[in-house]
Amino acid sequence: MPDFKWAENAKAVYDKSISATPFPFRRNTRDGLNSILMDKYGEDTPITEEMMVQVIRDNTPSAFLGRGLKAIRPVLTDPTLADD
Repeated sequence: MPDFKWAENAKAVYDKSISATPFPFRRNTRDGLNSILMDKYGEDTPITEEMMVQVIRDNTPSAFLGRGLKAIRPVLTDPTLADD
């Protein structure tokens, strides 16, 4: 895993988004998030909760987005970030 710099509860959002994924797909979700975060922010930019939510919104298939946002809502400092 890359050595991302996490801000706020962004690491908890990252972990929760992976654990909320059905088990057979967790590795793909983790690898996909790592790739997107690395491409978009790299290891030197602190990743905030808002950045994580935006990455999730931009890359989650619409059929699963509502369920994903509901899963991460409890770990967000500002739960309104997960509003539809």
